[in-house]
Amino acid sequence: MKPPITLLLLLSITCLSVNLFSQTNVGQKTVMYQDSLRNRPLKTEIWYPTNDSITQNNNATASLPFILKPTVRNGSFVNKKFPLILLSHGSGGNRLSLAWLAYNLVKNGFVVIGVDHWGNTYDNKIPDQFVKAWERPQDISFVLTRLLKDTLYKKNIDEKRIGVAGFSLGGYTVIALAGAQLDVNLLLKFADTPQGRKEGTTAEYGDLTKLMRESSVEESFKHCPDLKDNRIKAFFAIAPAIGQGFGSEKQMERITNPIFILGLEGDNVTPIKTNALHYHTLIKNSSYQLITGKAGHYSILNEAKDELLREAKVYYKDAKGVSRATIHDDISQFAIGFFQKTLQ
Repeated sequence: MKPPITLLLLLSITCLSVNLFSQTNVGQKTVMYQDSLRNRPLKTEIWYPTNDSITQNNNATASLPFILKPTVRNGSFVNKKFPLILLSHGSGGNRLSLAWLAYNLVKNGFVVIGVDHWGNTYDNKIPDQFVKAWERPQDISFVLTRLLKDTLYKKNIDEKRIGVAGFSLGGYTVIALAGAQLDVNLLLKFADTPQGRKEGTTAEYGDLTKLMRESSVEESFKHCPDLKDNRIKAFFAIAPAIGQGFGSEKQMERITNPIFILGLEGDNVTPIKTNALHYHTLIKNSSYQLITGKAGHYSILNEAKDELLREAKVYYKDAKGVSRATIHDDISQFAIGFFQKTLQ
């Protein structure tokens, strides 16, 4: 078993990051792309550096149920090229689920893109889309293609410096884009164990493994294209899911670019033993960081304002003594340092 990232490496990564409180503000836009071949509308959020001022009327985060720093709705881009980071949310989340990370990345000189994975968001739940994980990397690649052709945005994106970060099923999405090849049969075999049944059960649909055995899902997987995206140069997976769909290093042999895997000691949804640490063991030269303590899987989501906190405690109430803001700051520093080092 490979050891966690050393303190020395941690310090070297952290020292690469610049002050989060730079003078540049964060702009935010919402755009809609349509993948007509797969019949998937892909709502997309763009965060980027702007010199525009934040006012009461243009603050994009003020009306959200989350505790987020203000951003400028539809602000103008700073006129230069920036490295790009794509974000993949967790199952049942949406493109805004990692807004805290997007903000911190932009404050350190990146453009960030978050994509709604159609059918797998909190406001658009389609049962089979909760198990067709291989659709998600295709979403990211499609939006990347559109962005790089879009005259409004391509002039601000450095095509040679592109990274991706994702959480939970979005963590799997990251690893698939890096070149990992899922074995559904392994995943189904794991589903027949007590731990597999636990990890394969959701509040929305109960036992998802039943859906995975449907013929339409099997056919979808058989016709899945190659998911590796060679345009993406660095990969950051937070509490990645469905690790037991991978059982050998051979499934990971196409991963050649830097990959950083982060696990949480208190994660009971995607436990590190069968997910983050398991991925790290199989992927040669991957970096691994464990967040120790009681922070759980959903501590990765945005901090909630009081009303949302009362309505959805399972997602937004942390264990006693856990500071979600501190967890986010720590993960941000890992991500910023990793992308600054690998996307030079």
